[in-house]
Amino acid sequence: MIRREILNLCAITALGLALLPGNAVAQLAKDVLGTWTLVSAGDAYGSNPRGSLIFEPNGRFSIQLMKNDLPKYASNNRTQGTPAEYKATVEGSLSYFGTYAVSGTDLNLHIEGSTFPNWVGMDQKRINLSVNADELKYTQPNPSGGGPAAQLIWRRAK
Repeated sequence: MIRREILNLCAITALGLALLPGNAVAQLAKDVLGTWTLVSAGDAYGSNPRGSLIFEPNGRFSIQLMKNDLPKYASNNRTQGTPAEYKATVEGSLSYFGTYAVSGTDLNLHIEGSTFPNWVGMDQKRINLSVNADELKYTQPNPSGGGPAAQLIWRRAK
């Protein structure tokens, strides 16, 4: 009888420890791993935006965001675009990479490289990180193009 009570107490203790916030953070950090495709990024990339987000287990990430309707270059050469073509590309796309860590519901990014050079070397935070099934969401409080905070929604790539 006493042995059974001790075993029950151990099981309840283990369950309680598993439910502690630290374990929830560890689980969220595991849940973000993998490749994600962009569903929505607010107004910055228009309707039906395109994008890829990769979180690796070694703490590295890579993000590419772009409008679905970027114009093709008439020259068919990316180094010989017109000013209007270059402007549309810069305004309609963003890529960056570096390292990441999850802390509570914050996603902390250290940006090593970016098509927006002002971000290189910076630490940034995305807030309200959540993963439910195959959907990942977070808020970008300071978008690179200015304006209000934007919620980004990603779907796990299959």
